[in-house]
Amino acid sequence: MELGRVLLFLASIFPFARPGAAAELHSLRYNVTVLSRDGSVQSGFLAEGHLDGQPFLLYDRQKCRARPQGQWAEDVLGAKTWDTETGDLTENGKDLRMTLAHIKGQKGGLHSLQEIKVCEIHEDNSTGGLRHFYYDGELFLSQNLETQKWTVAQSSKAQTLALNIRNFWKEDTTKTKTHYRAVQADCLKKLQRYLESGVAIRRTVTPRVNVTHSEASEGNITVTCRASGFYPRNIALTWRQDGVSLNHDAQQWGDVLPDRNGTYRTWVATIICQGEEQRFACYMEHSGNHSTHPVPSGKVHSICSCCCCCCCCYFCYYSLCPLL
Repeated sequence: MELGRVLLFLASIFPFARPGAAAELHSLRYNVTVLSRDGSVQSGFLAEGHLDGQPFLLYDRQKCRARPQGQWAEDVLGAKTWDTETGDLTENGKDLRMTLAHIKGQKGGLHSLQEIKVCEIHEDNSTGGLRHFYYDGELFLSQNLETQKWTVAQSSKAQTLALNIRNFWKEDTTKTKTHYRAVQADCLKKLQRYLESGVAIRRTVTPRVNVTHSEASEGNITVTCRASGFYPRNIALTWRQDGVSLNHDAQQWGDVLPDRNGTYRTWVATIICQGEEQRFACYMEHSGNHSTHPVPSGKVHSICSCCCCCCCCYFCYYSLCPLL
């Protein structure tokens, strides 16, 4: 498995929700990956953390320390946070390296063992927690930290691997039910502490909304509504014609993506007949605030192609290119 694929998988496993009203929850998630080459487990590891869906922590492999992701995380969470996170991630990496070294039958080349741990506090104050384990990017074992129940993936390879590792953990007296409960309790304790550490994490930042139009085909134009710089991530963004929301199938939404300053961005686009711009407007609703943004008048520009250079258009830069 190529190192680049390992890094890409690590960066892409966190899913982003589509725009819309969703029940509020708070979450803390860690991704930790250890590597082996030609049967020899490497001493370093890869790690990152997400708080309420925002990247807030990255493990610096050169300095062997956890460091904040973004100025907002550094300002809000304080210096002691990174000492604690460094110690916890170091122990986590040590456990994973021991487990990876125990996996039998590894062929030559690069291999990875990854653990994804997440805990949540829901709107009704109920809690949840999960751990997922991946070998070479494939899920083979999961655990519900609330019920302590394990789930093994269906493939024969996953079942063999899971049995191998579960037997190894049974021999390790630290891998007891008490240990797993402590993992969940520690994650929830951290999450609660981070949420209480300052208003910046729980702040409300109203989106900046920008509406543009570009040529789609003869007689039609693409209108795009972009919202950026908002927090929290839940947002409703939709196109309306004469004050009535368009059908879902008539619109195309981008994912809600994080920016490095601790806010989010997203977009929605649709195709309309040229000359009817005044009948359409983008409606935005976020944290109790709402606003309507009409299509601007003026010259319609040709839409760029996704194969163009990254600097020539917003869509190309974010690899979105809606409705092409």
